[in-house]
Amino acid sequence: MKALVFHGDNDLRYEEVPNPEISDHEALVKVKAVGICGSDVHGYLGKTGRRTPPMIMGHEFSGVVEKIGKSVENVKPGDEVVVFPYTTCGHCFYCRKEAINQCPDKKFFGVFTANGAMAEYISARSNLLLPLPEGTDYLHGALVEPLSVALRAVNRAGIHPESTVTLIGAGTIGLMCLILAKVQKPKCIVMVDIIESRLRLARELGADLIFNSKDNDPASFISHPLKGGTRVVIEAVGIEKTVQQSIQWVARGGKVVIVGLSQRMMSVDIHEIVNKEVRIEGSFLYDRREFQDILKQLPALKPSLDKMVSLTAPLAEGVELFKRLAGMKDNLLKVVLTD
Repeated sequence: MKALVFHGDNDLRYEEVPNPEISDHEALVKVKAVGICGSDVHGYLGKTGRRTPPMIMGHEFSGVVEKIGKSVENVKPGDEVVVFPYTTCGHCFYCRKEAINQCPDKKFFGVFTANGAMAEYISARSNLLLPLPEGTDYLHGALVEPLSVALRAVNRAGIHPESTVTLIGAGTIGLMCLILAKVQKPKCIVMVDIIESRLRLARELGADLIFNSKDNDPASFISHPLKGGTRVVIEAVGIEKTVQQSIQWVARGGKVVIVGLSQRMMSVDIHEIVNKEVRIEGSFLYDRREFQDILKQLPALKPSLDKMVSLTAPLAEGVELFKRLAGMKDNLLKVVLTD
């Protein structure tokens, strides 16, 4: 079969590899759509150390069951599926508490040495295969994984109809947080970014206000749309500057949820955090319930999701698309590779 194989920093090749084998409890899935995650691009650039060459990346995907092992009963050949992309040990403290995203022994498709879905086929345990909802297609199925990341952040934010919400970062996760936050019908949602085209898209997706922190003094934000600050901030960039802005902009007693994961070490104003009694929470991955919740919502989310996909292209064009995404010259948002 053909696959995109990561051989090292800036070295991705479209080449022939052996077809995956399946065990009695696995299914062979023909990949129909796989999203390129920002973490895949960072891995391609060698920024994270979470991709060990040679390996196949890709953890946002959907497909059709091609073949099943002899012990598989929950799916059959021809079933259209979305794949929950990680496994856990099942017996540690976190797994027993159903906090599987914190399992120290989880294994993730397309991360470290585990081959992912940027290939024609992938093998997966059958209990990871979930039905693609009726009325959606493979493209939408490939967006379930990042949507689940966004849902966890929104859930942790505790948004309600009286909330004022600021979202920092109009990338894929930030915009998906916007889509899901709108479902909670908050009083006001503000999207902050430095790219005007993404802010315009945020308006289309339902942001009440937009704020360009490149063209406007960030210090003016507090008095700009939400006098006295915002009750909830979801930070979806993950760099020092935007985390500092989150703490500056959140109201006294408010909450900051950090889902952005880029810069490892940063400085923050601890006096402001303490004096304002700011609650800061991290949001990492998602659990099975959140993934299944997104599957249920997927048909209703389709119109918004269609606006977010910048480009679909065959797997064979993946090498060039990684180069374009790494160069950040095209302002592409979400790119999905298809069969």
